[in-house]
Amino acid sequence: MKIPLLVSVADVTPEVLTRLEKAEVGVELSYFSYPSTLEAPDLAQKIQAYQDMLHGFSQPITMHGAFYDLSITARDPKVLDVTRFRINQSLDIAIQLGIKKLVFHTNYSHSRRPGYKGYWIQKQIGFWKTFLPKIEANDLVLHLENTQEEDYSFIGGILDGLNHPNFKTCYDTGHSHCFTKEQNQPLSWIKGYGKHLSYIHLHSNDGTIDQHVAFTKGIVNFEGFLKRFVR
Repeated sequence: MKIPLLVSVADVTPEVLTRLEKAEVGVELSYFSYPSTLEAPDLAQKIQAYQDMLHGFSQPITMHGAFYDLSITARDPKVLDVTRFRINQSLDIAIQLGIKKLVFHTNYSHSRRPGYKGYWIQKQIGFWKTFLPKIEANDLVLHLENTQEEDYSFIGGILDGLNHPNFKTCYDTGHSHCFTKEQNQPLSWIKGYGKHLSYIHLHSNDGTIDQHVAFTKGIVNFEGFLKRFVR
């Protein structure tokens, strides 16, 4: 089975799409994850422009959903309202563009509060369940991406609780290195995710910041990782 390869592009142009088409590489749209884009008075025109550009592009297309400043487990109902609004907005844009696969951050933040992990997982499950009618009606698949989670069991716990084929995980190899204390090897993450794994953000860093350098650079230990996808 051929594994689809995509590149994340901040702002797509016809020239970029032409190059990707020739290379048989897909695209993950990042443009509609930015607050400046989502708040733009000409957002409808921007969506139409992307519809026109993407028409006829034969490679896979996915989209990164909104995540900046959002809090899925917020106690403040006003913060939750904004979070729900942005997630819904992302889903609506994907539907307009004919995109079926989206990536969303869970936006985990470290806490020393006893029992917080279980609380956080249950809040996440309850939040994402509210979008199931729209997700199912439009055959969307949401991939939950790690940021500061220490290991696979955080998002794995959410997916176990949701127990739904339209929810998968996007494992980010760079985030698991620079945003965690343990810096577990990527191989341990994909083994832990098991059947939930459906998408990977493949990049590296020096362990201090999220540099998004090539996986052949940086210091992330990819031992045994790539062999899992070669048969």
